[in-house]
Amino acid sequence: MDPNSQNQVKVFTLEEANALLPRLTVIVRDLQAKREKIQFLEVEIDTLELVTEKDCGGSSPLLNKKVDEYTRIMAAFYAQVDEIHGLGCFLKDLDMGLIDFYALRNNRGIFLCWKLGEEKVEHWHDMNKGFTSREKLD
Repeated sequence: MDPNSQNQVKVFTLEEANALLPRLTVIVRDLQAKREKIQFLEVEIDTLELVTEKDCGGSSPLLNKKVDEYTRIMAAFYAQVDEIHGLGCFLKDLDMGLIDFYALRNNRGIFLCWKLGEEKVEHWHDMNKGFTSREKLD
């Protein structure tokens, strides 16, 4: 593998971007579910820290179990974000399930823009703009 390839941005064709959508759909939905679980665990851990009695060593087995679960889910969450980036895509908004793909249009850099729930990539926007300025592909 070329050591410089890690610094290169993947340039997508429309076909390449569309081919990744089934995989990205699964990953994004899983990330959304993990984020929900993470938020729930954060509240649960905060509560347990306030109300759980500690053993003589100053720890709580239940609290430790929840912190371990939180740590494990966080690691899996960031591994999936890294997987998206490793595919050459940009996760722009997890709430919307928004993914951008770097592409060329008329010899200039743009982003192909896809949102979770859309069947295929049908929009694009300039690199210095975002979702609100996206336009329909020809």
